[in-house]
Amino acid sequence: MNKRIRNAGAAILLGVGALGCFLFFTAQGKGSDTRVETAEEQGMAQGREQDKGASTSPAASGGEEMAASASEGAEGASGTGAERPKPAAFDEAQFADPDVRYRPLLMIHDHLHTGVIKKLSDLGYGGMVTNVDYNGYLKNEEYWEILKQNVAYAIDKLGLRVWIYDEKGYPSGTAGGQVLGEHPELEAQGLAVVAKEAAAGDTVVITRPYGHGEVRYAAAYRGTELSFDEASAVDLRSAVDGQGNLTWQAPASGRWVVFYFVQKPFYEGTHAVNNWFEQRRYINLLEKDATEAFIDVTHRQYFERLGPYFGKGIEAFFTDEPALTGTYIGTPPRQPSVLDAPDPAVPLLKTLNWGNRLAEEFQKRRGYELLPVLPYLVAGEGKEAQRVRGDYYRTLSELVLESYFEPLEAFCGDTGVACSGHLLLEEEMYHQAIYEGNLLDIYRHMQLPGIDLLTAHPKLAKEWAATTAKLASSAAQEQGKPHVMSEISDAFDSDKADFKGRLAAAAVQFAFGVDRFNSYYEYNRMSDEENGRFADYIGRIGYMMDAGRPAPQVAVYYPIESVWAETLPPMSLSPADYAARAVTVSDSFKQTALRLTEHQLDYNYIDADGIADSRVEDGTLSARGGLRYKALIVPQTTVVDEALAAKLTEFATEGVSLVLIGAGPDYIRTDSGLKEANGLYDRLAKFPSVLRVGAAKNLDGQLQALVEPDLKLGRADPDILCAMRKGEGGMTYLLVNTADESKTLSVQFRAAGLRARLWDPDGGEVKPLAVAMTGDGYAQAELVIGERQALIVTFES
Repeated sequence: MNKRIRNAGAAILLGVGALGCFLFFTAQGKGSDTRVETAEEQGMAQGREQDKGASTSPAASGGEEMAASASEGAEGASGTGAERPKPAAFDEAQFADPDVRYRPLLMIHDHLHTGVIKKLSDLGYGGMVTNVDYNGYLKNEEYWEILKQNVAYAIDKLGLRVWIYDEKGYPSGTAGGQVLGEHPELEAQGLAVVAKEAAAGDTVVITRPYGHGEVRYAAAYRGTELSFDEASAVDLRSAVDGQGNLTWQAPASGRWVVFYFVQKPFYEGTHAVNNWFEQRRYINLLEKDATEAFIDVTHRQYFERLGPYFGKGIEAFFTDEPALTGTYIGTPPRQPSVLDAPDPAVPLLKTLNWGNRLAEEFQKRRGYELLPVLPYLVAGEGKEAQRVRGDYYRTLSELVLESYFEPLEAFCGDTGVACSGHLLLEEEMYHQAIYEGNLLDIYRHMQLPGIDLLTAHPKLAKEWAATTAKLASSAAQEQGKPHVMSEISDAFDSDKADFKGRLAAAAVQFAFGVDRFNSYYEYNRMSDEENGRFADYIGRIGYMMDAGRPAPQVAVYYPIESVWAETLPPMSLSPADYAARAVTVSDSFKQTALRLTEHQLDYNYIDADGIADSRVEDGTLSARGGLRYKALIVPQTTVVDEALAAKLTEFATEGVSLVLIGAGPDYIRTDSGLKEANGLYDRLAKFPSVLRVGAAKNLDGQLQALVEPDLKLGRADPDILCAMRKGEGGMTYLLVNTADESKTLSVQFRAAGLRARLWDPDGGEVKPLAVAMTGDGYAQAELVIGERQALIVTFES
């Protein structure tokens, strides 16, 4: 048991009950005497957001008596683990009681005082993610003073780490509504579309929908909504009256379709309404002025009051689920509080993300007008339609990066802390297109990339982390960023999960490159022993994995451009509502990752820009960040950039192993538009280093032949995850069993050292491991790994 647990009873404990985020938060009533619900009452999704949004009355920092009690046994450390020298690798004492830098932080938004902070320290946590109280948010000096006292106590007295949560609830960006209160013109906007078909001679009447604003474009085309002739376009803006209503008579021959585009505040039915914290209008992430206002009212105030601790105990700002408005989502099972009441009379139409300067920016960046080609964003097939959609979503992605993440990155960098947090709906590429864009680009502009993963079932954690965690860790490795964060809870399965699942789900994320954890698991719903095990477990794996760096041999192309080219505006989050080809590309990408994972092969994601910057050296792909890959896998695509197509040809010519999945792209994107791909994959397949596979699910035995694996099982096992770290002192292997039954494994490690040891991060035991050298340079060991267990094997030089 960790030494901190022995003093746990000295602290005064108040219920905190903070639980995770994704689509939800709850706002409980004001006052500190809210009843803590049971897990059964919360249900699957309810068990995570409740006190993250709770409001409390002013609380003393603990009072003189409380502070005196809390200070008993305090270590009096100054600064944080980040300021102390890095611990030596493979040290059994460090493993038994890991340094604070490796321990999870607890996310606490209210009820925080020195007694709670001391309790968390005694339980073994590394610190906290917190904020000024939500009452009088950012405006109440009494609460600012309490926060300052709490931060000073955590850092100066206990040597803990602190992160700042940057919003009243979520999603981040509004400062609890203050940004739009001062700047209503910066609200998220949408461009709704009404399409009406007409027979020859018919009169088409479109009444401006209730709650909508300016008509931005209207036109008629020969054909139908799904197939129309662009050359036949008739501009109908002159047919729109002063009230926004359109009346037009179709010509005497042929069928026609009218597209009518009208701007609106993109609010009703969206994530801004249907989250679990508060119904609150949201900023437009396409407008840099909105982010600058958010920083001015939020981040600068924290720096003004806590600046001496920035970079000296305060490590990062946590920004939570910023996103474009995207589409509509279902109502939560619990009613959030209401700041801005949605209007139920506003119709929910197919809607595109829009911005005050989007049309201007599009023309500047893409070289042609957006308005006349708007119909291609909602319908149509073929080369021009895919070009317009690809250019539109590329522009959105660039603007989100430049307008939101780059300003946050700059402010955090200037003040000595990291920009971290996580995005919305990172798991599927078809969601990424409408909510954020190119995630690798965004993570490049976060000093500490982050994700959330809200399950305690390790198999589900594997399925999600294969995309979310790997995207973040791939960007971190490429950019030389040392850490990747995950916000964790069992939000989606709190009624079915157990403590062992919590441990295993964290271990799964370590296997995909996460090494910093911010927890919404409620510490007062676990015993002191469980809290200690949880904190020690994460700390131990973190310590061991810090002994080296990953060295993946396989790169997987991130085909976001194909998803952009195929995306049409959905009406929900369901994949059935998305363009089928966009979902197919997204699924191929995920299945490629899972097949590699289930064959115990590590990989990184790389996007078109990353590939364009790569070169061939000695038959390997030399990429940014000093990364070297022996193989590149290209999941199914429909459109690729010209530079990428050229690089694929170069790689094939130079003998780099390529695996091409699917029939290949239809089009190649050039500066002047799209051109036919003309059998690109057929040409590449003539090179001996190129392998074609019909579908990602068919990837199997050929994977092991691509590289010399770092770890081999006697037989590939989809339940076993592994990760390797190579350092000056030796090699570290993490193995995770995601199954509900024990496994007996014959494992071959591509490692040799003076000694091999087996480390158990749960119990803390360390023992020698018997290995036998094989004829091909591997060290073979027989291991028994329990259900949902993680083990670490080291080879030390």
